[in-house]
Amino acid sequence: MADGEHFLSGGPNNHPACHRTAKSQVDPQYVDNFRRKLKYFFMSPCQKYRARGRKPWKMMLQILKIVIITFQLVSFGLSNEMMVTFKEENIIAFKHLFLKNYQDRNQDYALYTRHEVHDHILYIINRYLHPQNLTVDNHAYERIDDVFTPLSICQDLYRHANVLPANETFDIDPHVETECLWIYPISLYKKDDLENGMNLTLDFQRLLAVNIYLKVKAISLQTVRHKELPDCYDFTVNIKFDNHAHSGRIKISLSSDVQIKVCKDWKVSGSNLHYQLIVLFDCVVICSCLLSLILCTRSVYNGMLLQFVRLIWPSH
Repeated sequence: MADGEHFLSGGPNNHPACHRTAKSQVDPQYVDNFRRKLKYFFMSPCQKYRARGRKPWKMMLQILKIVIITFQLVSFGLSNEMMVTFKEENIIAFKHLFLKNYQDRNQDYALYTRHEVHDHILYIINRYLHPQNLTVDNHAYERIDDVFTPLSICQDLYRHANVLPANETFDIDPHVETECLWIYPISLYKKDDLENGMNLTLDFQRLLAVNIYLKVKAISLQTVRHKELPDCYDFTVNIKFDNHAHSGRIKISLSSDVQIKVCKDWKVSGSNLHYQLIVLFDCVVICSCLLSLILCTRSVYNGMLLQFVRLIWPSH
C-alpha cells in the first residue's frame, strides 16, 4: 500500500522535502535585487529621475528629434510646393510660347486644315529658334559638349495607305513607320527659308501623328528668397498633333517631363553665413540621429542582459 501511495504521489521528485530543497536554492536577497533592477528598467523617465536623480536624456533627445523632424517636414513641404508650382507654370508658359493663338480656356485645342497644320509646325520651330528674345524667364537650349540639342519632328505613318472615300475603297498597310527630322537651334532661318530648307512633307492619308520634341533648361530662382539653393530643371517638351481618328480634326496637346538637377556652379552673394548654418543644422540632425541610435541600442542590450541574468539564478 505504501508503494502504491508512493507511485500515485508522482515519484520521489514530488516529495515535499524536494520542494523545500529547491526553494532553498534561491537567494532571497538576489531575487529582491533582481526585482529592483527589473522594476527600474521599466520605469518612465520621470520615475527614474525621482528614484535616482537620473536626468531623462533619452526623452529630451526624442523631443529634440521631434522638433527637428517637424521643421524639416515644413521646410520640405514649402520647397516641394515651390517645385510643383514652378513645373506647372512652365508648362503653361510653354503652351503660350509654342502653341499659336493658345488661350488658357482652350480645353480642346485642334486644327482643321492642312495649311493650319503646316503653319503651326513652322510657328513652333521659329519660336524654338529664338527663345531668349521671347520668353520672360531664363530658358535656354540644352547643350551637351558644346553642341546644342536639336528640335526633332517625328511623323508616325502607315506604311502604305490609299483611301478613296468617293469610291468607298481603300488599300492600307497598318504597320506604323516613324520618320524624323532634326533642326539645330544654332541655324538661323527666315520663315521662307525654313519652310523650303527643312524638307517637311506631310502625307495626311498615311499620317497618324506628328510629335515635336524639344529640350529647354531653366533655373528656379524663387527658392533664393526662402534661403534655399536654386535647382536646375531640364524640360523635355512633347507637342503632339494627333490624327489617329482621321476625322478631319487634328488635336494638339503639349506635355512635359522634367528632370531636376543640382546646379553645377553657383554663387549667392551675401548669404554664405546662412548656407553655413544650413550645413551646421544638417550635422546636428545626423549627430542627434546617431546618438539616439546608440541610446536605443544600449537600452535593448540592457534588456537582453536582464533576460540572460534571469536564466542563471545561482544555486547553493
